[in-house]
Amino acid sequence: MKLNGSSRNTSRVIYIDILRIISVFTVVILHVSAPFVENLYINGVKSWWTGNIVDSATRWCVPVLIMISGKLMLDDRKEIKIFPFLNKRLKKIFIPLIFWSFIYMIWFNNLFLEWHLSLLKIFIRNLYEDNIYIHLWYLYTIVGLYLITPIIRIYINNDKNCSVKYFLSIWFMANGIIGFLEKFTNIEIGFNLSFFHWSIGYYILGFFLDKKNLSKELVNIIHILSFVGLITTIVGTYITTKNNDGNYVPHFYSYFAPNVIFMSISIFLLFKNIDWEKFINKKLYLHRIISTFSNTSFGIYLVHLLVLDIISSGVIGINIDPFLFNPIIGIPLVSVITFLLSYFVVIIFQKIPLLNRTVPE
Repeated sequence: MKLNGSSRNTSRVIYIDILRIISVFTVVILHVSAPFVENLYINGVKSWWTGNIVDSATRWCVPVLIMISGKLMLDDRKEIKIFPFLNKRLKKIFIPLIFWSFIYMIWFNNLFLEWHLSLLKIFIRNLYEDNIYIHLWYLYTIVGLYLITPIIRIYINNDKNCSVKYFLSIWFMANGIIGFLEKFTNIEIGFNLSFFHWSIGYYILGFFLDKKNLSKELVNIIHILSFVGLITTIVGTYITTKNNDGNYVPHFYSYFAPNVIFMSISIFLLFKNIDWEKFINKKLYLHRIISTFSNTSFGIYLVHLLVLDIISSGVIGINIDPFLFNPIIGIPLVSVITFLLSYFVVIIFQKIPLLNRTVPE
């Protein structure tokens, strides 16, 4: 993403770039810490608590990535031509999706020497069903959001009667309240609220929060609710997990849980309201670093779980597993190593013709 234009526009682009980098790094942290939370007792209660605190504090990462996409894709009052827009955007999703789905299927099923036609059929079906690897669901979600973007853009850029606020209010009620309570009561609402899918709400929310200057009082309230949400996530996950014989219960980790919604909004506003120009104005090397990492962030997201498995399994003679360390040290150490190695892999791929299309900027 370019870092140019007026001071105001530059500041906004900078905050989005930095937020994207931090969000993807947080995804890496989340995936490194996740195995510690699978069971309360297997790896020790102290390790579980460390993993739970880290995992709880990082649940905002994917919602914020979707909010960033919403800010970028919806922030344009010019009329768009639907098919050129979709052609440009979807190619950047489908090519990486097919390529990395194939790589992950081969790697995690040890199919290097066993490839044949029947496996191709399995691959196609799993690709269609989003059944290949845990983080690729995000690409399927983005495809759906891109398909509806031309419609949403017309709707929100012609909003003259607070209909966006109305949509977000119903979205929060449908997901953050009703959807969350359904997990505990096993009672499902009979009304069809599927239009208010959690990802669409975050998508529009990114545009809305970028455009609106909320009062300091409201922002402070959101930050307080975010902190309360973090504590609720940590404690709630402990209580539900303990009551489930120590087996992980994901209710409070859900991306549409109210605690995660408030954390996501708080993080977005925090980065938006920082005066980044004050810190990096005229420092060209910082601009280059931010630009480079931002341009590789999507690729890092795609490749990081492969890198994590390689370095933690010892398959290439290196064994950097977070379980080999105290989790207070192991989680950040392995996260940083995984992130940086993924970055270098993406940089190399982006310099190679054809392969560069699998890790687009």
